[in-house]
Amino acid sequence: MGATDRFFAPGTALPTMPEVARRLIDSFEKEKVDLRQIVELAERDQSLSVKILKQANSAHYGVSGNVTNLRQASVLLGLETLRNLVLSACMIGAFPRTPGFDRLKFWRHCVATGGYSRWLGRKLGFDSDSAYMAGLLLRSGQILMAMELPHMVAAVEAECSRPGLRMSVERQKIGCCHPQVTAELARRWSLPGPLVDAFRHAPDPLHAGQFSLLGAVLNLAATAADAGELSAPKVSPLGEADPELLRHLRLDAGWLQTNLPSYESMTYSVDALCSPA
Repeated sequence: MGATDRFFAPGTALPTMPEVARRLIDSFEKEKVDLRQIVELAERDQSLSVKILKQANSAHYGVSGNVTNLRQASVLLGLETLRNLVLSACMIGAFPRTPGFDRLKFWRHCVATGGYSRWLGRKLGFDSDSAYMAGLLLRSGQILMAMELPHMVAAVEAECSRPGLRMSVERQKIGCCHPQVTAELARRWSLPGPLVDAFRHAPDPLHAGQFSLLGAVLNLAATAADAGELSAPKVSPLGEADPELLRHLRLDAGWLQTNLPSYESMTYSVDALCSPA
């Protein structure tokens, strides 16, 4: 039995990929997607529409109460932000609430990882939409782990006092780490092969059989999100986690110190997306 098999045992109720999210993922492959298509997808789900409107009317955009429909919201937010908000809201809704698991903290980290993945992907020449989606989903396997082994996952979290520790502590305590579980879930969801491989390679991208740029991006983005969650300095934890990886990607620590976005700028949307519609 493989280390991840226990989380996919027969009879286990696995989350399903929302149809809206699948359609959004398919749109990444298209050169031209207009805002109207994204609006039409979001309008099919009343709960989703309410959450997007709530976000568009948040203090972040300074138009509180003035946005009354998704077409207005699409103009205010733009294609990339709207698509990422819809995707985030869909995936947050797809996974069950797990007792003892801090849902808001968890999804803040996931959305931050998505945001840092998008930012790093853009700098490294990787598709930013795919990078956001991969970062958003990277830690989702941990929910399946928490459903099966809640006390063990809680023990892992208690030891994550420094950025970049979670995957190695999971391997020590559980025998596998959450990106491996995410990879298997993504395979069962029939997500693209390169995405599944990126999840598998994210824990140690330099020593995978074939180097995955997206896997490397995910590794660094998760560590940056850890640093933000722990209020640690932005760059030194990245270097401490895997300085070889920074060198391999030719990322300069000083440049990162100046330019890496703040955790708060990545996570402003999460409260609205996690709240009841």
